[in-house]
Amino acid sequence: MLKYQLVLFLLILSCSEKNIKPNLVFILTDEQRYDTSIHYGNDKIITPNLNKLGDEAVVFENAYVAQPVCSPNRSSIMTGLYPHQTGVIQNKIPLSEDIATFPQLLGKHSYETAYIGKWHLGKELDPSHGFNQVISMEDGYHWKEDAEAGITIRYSDYHKWLIEKGYKPDSKKRGTFSRTFCTNLPYEHTKSSFIDNKAIEFIDANKDNQFILYLGFLEPHTPVNGPFNDLHDINDIELDNTYGKFVPKNEPLRNKIIRINETSGGVKLSLKNETSILKEQMKKYWGLVHQVDLSVGKILKKLESLGLDENTIVVFTSDNGPWLSYGEHAGSSGIYREGKGTAWEGGQRVPCIVKYPKKIKKGTVIDEPLMGIDWLPTFANVTNSQMSSNKIDGKNIWPLLISETSKSPHEALYFYYRANELHAVRSGEWKLYFPRSYRSLNGRNGGKDGIPVKYEQNVVNEKQLYNLKEDPSELNNILNDHPNIVSKLEKMGNLARYDLGDKLTNVEGIGTRDVGTIKL
Repeated sequence: MLKYQLVLFLLILSCSEKNIKPNLVFILTDEQRYDTSIHYGNDKIITPNLNKLGDEAVVFENAYVAQPVCSPNRSSIMTGLYPHQTGVIQNKIPLSEDIATFPQLLGKHSYETAYIGKWHLGKELDPSHGFNQVISMEDGYHWKEDAEAGITIRYSDYHKWLIEKGYKPDSKKRGTFSRTFCTNLPYEHTKSSFIDNKAIEFIDANKDNQFILYLGFLEPHTPVNGPFNDLHDINDIELDNTYGKFVPKNEPLRNKIIRINETSGGVKLSLKNETSILKEQMKKYWGLVHQVDLSVGKILKKLESLGLDENTIVVFTSDNGPWLSYGEHAGSSGIYREGKGTAWEGGQRVPCIVKYPKKIKKGTVIDEPLMGIDWLPTFANVTNSQMSSNKIDGKNIWPLLISETSKSPHEALYFYYRANELHAVRSGEWKLYFPRSYRSLNGRNGGKDGIPVKYEQNVVNEKQLYNLKEDPSELNNILNDHPNIVSKLEKMGNLARYDLGDKLTNVEGIGTRDVGTIKL
């Protein structure tokens, strides 16, 4: 009898363990360049917590945003759809409440859900899209809608928190705290510190529940300033590898200078100028990355102290590359060309680290590409959540994460911009750009004191082909050397156009979905 009772107990225990779904902590920074931890080639920047996270997790070397602008990519993370399918094709367009998001899918399975920080998909102050708790950080993005509804000015939770700390708003017009004001506060009162404090409170309150915690950091977004401006030694900051390198030997001197300027955060350089200005800029940028690192460390430590780390998926990534038009108030794209708002690598390639001790082998490096559209189907798979029957664009990368396969489920990734412009397609190490226009400083100075300069529009009338493995800076167009590769990628692009359309070639697409049709 005892034997049968033991067998029954073990069977029940086994079933119970299978039914335990993981928690999810999704950490999204803002405009964080790719190479900002030791796992992405930077052993000088002080990021001990991100370094430790990478040691214990999967590090993706080719992670891309779905579009190199804040709101569009955030909509893709939430829905598994390209931005022109969500309708969020630029900032300040709210995400339709009818489109299913991953918190809604997972929330049906008794998850407690919360977002803390920057939302940027509509009103910052109201619960929505499957989050039953909202802790807001940004004053803004809601005044117009509130005014139309006859609602008086409301303020974020961070605003109220600063009031409690004894601060007075610096903006007389609306009585708000400007971003510039907040960057001059001591560390314990910064936005990143506010987020980690509230995150820890949420984890403590839900340690006995299954939870989804979405954290939207503002840092290291412009204005680049903070309490750790002087943390790093300026002598440890080296010029980016693009400085005088990765350029054709026969390229005119003027063009070399332009190339360097394109990847230097808008700071005007010359080949003889070793740029103390650029180094000072990067020192501040590194300080903000360190600031985020401290918050990540506190959150990970809390999970560990409560014994929740083994059953919690932690994702760390960013929403797009740096905003180069802000000059010294922005980051550099490092070796990658251009920045935010372009399909070049500097705009769309971001850091991405995923930890889940129960299933993911630590110390794994994956060079297969992924995109922001992949998060929803992946989270749905790992939690056995029911997906909508409507088609989405993302793929389940869970088998790749847990090393069941070494291949991406994507045959190709497609780089869209604006309303629906197919700018490029990547397959393997090859990336083909189509005729298009893109914004660039073209060697001009970036802005000062938080005020950007206007971009110029560069028109490209011919296709361009780059081998990202051999030429990550995308400086050598080898279109004429590989006709078979070009033909293959063109066919992929045509199939994408046939499905989702393309305004650049006036193809409507047969698989497009109207906003609001991806329902639970």
